[in-house]
Amino acid sequence: MPFIQWTPEFSVGQVVLDADHRKLIDILNKIYDSWQENSSTLELSALFDELMDYTDGHFTREESKLSARGYTDLARHHAAHERLRELVMAFRSRHLAGQQADKLTEEMAKFLKSWLLDHILEEDMQYRKLFTGG
Repeated sequence: MPFIQWTPEFSVGQVVLDADHRKLIDILNKIYDSWQENSSTLELSALFDELMDYTDGHFTREESKLSARGYTDLARHHAAHERLRELVMAFRSRHLAGQQADKLTEEMAKFLKSWLLDHILEEDMQYRKLFTGG
């Protein structure tokens, strides 16, 4: 069973953004699986890089779509994205520095799961009506 399972309640009503969220969940599941399998630092580093690269692209796509729809809370939403990016980079740096790598990755996975699910179910759902009309 995956660490995080996509469910219809995660849908924000926009095909591209839903696909992005599914991909982010997939990457988080890979990070968690890699930790469970005691993978090398090199492998985990590559997964963190993939997560950051994909997250950056997702944030850009999401913010562009929100801007095009005149989302009034875009500045706050952008700030939440920046905070997440900073936190993930700090976790990644600590992990690669070897500071409690076995605990850190579990901490990271739990943090990301909580943030991603909270972000989608709370923050992103605030703009859902822009795409669904509801």
